[in-house]
Order: sequence, then C-alpha cells, then structure tokens
Amino acid sequence: MARIIFFLCLALSLNASAFTLNAEGKYCQIEGAYTSDGESVYGEFYMYSNDYGEADGAYTDGGDSVSGECYRYSERYCELEGAYTSEGESVSGECYIYD
Repeated sequence: MARIIFFLCLALSLNASAFTLNAEGKYCQIEGAYTSDGESVYGEFYMYSNDYGEADGAYTDGGDSVSGECYRYSERYCELEGAYTSEGESVSGECYIYD
C-alpha cells in the first residue's frame, strides 16, 4: 500500500512540475539584464526548444550586439547564461516568454 501511495505522489509531482506552455518557436523578451559594466541590455531570445533559447537581436544601450543562451526555469521565466557582448563583457539577467 505504501508503494502505491509513493508512486501516486511521484506521478502527481512530476505532472505538476511540467510546463503547460510550449515555448519552442516563441520569443523571450529581455527584462532586467545588464552587462558587467552596468549597461542595460534589450531585445529578445528565440526559443529553439521548450527549455533553451539563443539571443536574437539583443543589444546594449551603446549598440553592442549580445550573444548567448537562455534556459527556462519556470512557465515563462528564463535566465541568461553564457551571454556576452561583442566587446566581450559578460551579460546577466532574465527574459520572459511571450505568445
């Protein structure tokens, strides 16, 4: 009986943690992202899969292009990882998936 309850709880928890929004093919709008020098970053990331995206038209206040990746951590929230400017500055922040 304990095993049945355990597997039932496990199945429910796995189902509850799955994202209902399919992010593949959508864009993730950058919000609150900055370079290591404090310059604001704008633009979008394109979601190539349900969990992963790449910079697509991202840029800084000064006009430098931004490259890098984002990884999804919740229904609409992604974090920028391995992102940097064309001048080599690191970029950190987040983006939000929109329809």
